[in-house]
Amino acid sequence: MLKFTLIPQGYFSPDAAADLLSKVVILEKTDSVKSLELPCFKAVLLYAGPDAAARLLADMLEAAAALDCYNKVVLHVDGETVDIVLAAGDRLLLCNSYPAADEVTAQYYLFAAIRQFQINPEVTTVHFFGEAGDGIKGDLFRHFASVEML
Repeated sequence: MLKFTLIPQGYFSPDAAADLLSKVVILEKTDSVKSLELPCFKAVLLYAGPDAAARLLADMLEAAAALDCYNKVVLHVDGETVDIVLAAGDRLLLCNSYPAADEVTAQYYLFAAIRQFQINPEVTTVHFFGEAGDGIKGDLFRHFASVEML
């Protein structure tokens, strides 16, 4: 699983990257800390783990920033984790990954996140990043205004 955090660009220092990341996740001695700039949210993604997973998360954030709607919900489900990006207008609210071995668990984390940030599902579109099973799409159609694929 990818270990990551987002920090504002103004607080980023390449020399302090490992220290900043170690404040929010447990780093192993073998972990290599890398970064990706995210100008869409004026942030830097600090991560340790697979570059492909970090790029996927960065792509999700960029996709969320490009959406026209006010409530932005971008979801990626891969059978092991669910990645959730929430934004309101141009303000990032949440970017997190949770362990989710099944679609029900993925939905639990999604509903917990939108409840925490008081996002009304009846006027919100969920945007799936990548593939999504028919079961989860059908379930979410019952609760959200729309479900779309990015």
